[in-house]
Amino acid sequence: MADALKPVERWRTVVPPEWIDYNGHLTEGFYGVAFGSAGDALLEYLSFGENYRQAHGTFYTVESTIHFLHEIHQGAEIWVKGWLLGADQKRLHWYQELFVADNPEPAASQEAMLLHVVQGADDQAPKVGPMAEPVLSAAQGLAAAHAAFPRPAHIGRGIRSLQ
Repeated sequence: MADALKPVERWRTVVPPEWIDYNGHLTEGFYGVAFGSAGDALLEYLSFGENYRQAHGTFYTVESTIHFLHEIHQGAEIWVKGWLLGADQKRLHWYQELFVADNPEPAASQEAMLLHVVQGADDQAPKVGPMAEPVLSAAQGLAAAHAAFPRPAHIGRGIRSLQ
């Protein structure tokens, strides 16, 4: 992880026609698809792959907030930058920004909390459990490196109430 002092940039695609809604721009569900795909690439960066999943467990997203900032249209090249805001033995907290082509302003952002899940004993339901190596050290190291990045003011805040 020689580039740990930089945001993780490992995912990009071109917006296909089936991601476009009746208003002519990216429909809200596909922002989630983009962030989910970029999140998977971030997990792979942390050495999380098929061998790890079979031997040690997986991750479940338990909370996610997306801020929609600008419209995205069909055919646009989109890409994501991600920061790992925190990591302990059982959780990952990350923040991602979605960009369009060379525009320096994000079109959307996502904050997510993931839990590490292991198979329960005797084929019981999966349960939250500690990460194993090398993912644990990689996650904690990246979170420590990313602690120096300024955090947007909306991190850790939910949707504001109308009341």
